[in-house]
Amino acid sequence: MYQNSINNIPPNKQGALVDFEDFSREVVGDVLIEKVNFSRATFKEAGLFKDRLVFDILKNNLKIIIDLSSCEYIDSTFLGALVVVLKKMTERGGEIKYIIPQPSALYLFKITGLYGVLNLYRNKEEAIQSFAS
Repeated sequence: MYQNSINNIPPNKQGALVDFEDFSREVVGDVLIEKVNFSRATFKEAGLFKDRLVFDILKNNLKIIIDLSSCEYIDSTFLGALVVVLKKMTERGGEIKYIIPQPSALYLFKITGLYGVLNLYRNKEEAIQSFAS
């Protein structure tokens, strides 16, 4: 059992709990919103973030919004973690929506071709509403 079973917070690979300042979790109806609370999403955070999202998916959270609105920079490793999580969700029959990052970070989505593949929204309200349609 995890040390913090009340909030179902997964430990990272070293067994430490997730730092609440880096990520926050909100539930709206049956939609789980995972917010990335740092301006630079890099390889340092990618593994922990991927583990956190895979844990959410394995707990049968099949409607997830990943809020990247605070990110000014996203490196290729973090982008790769987003793709791994998307693949895992697709295998489980769920759906992930993304709140777009700052324009400077959005550039990587465009040059990698993911801009047309990911379900991107301008804000949380639009992303939540898209699950209803």
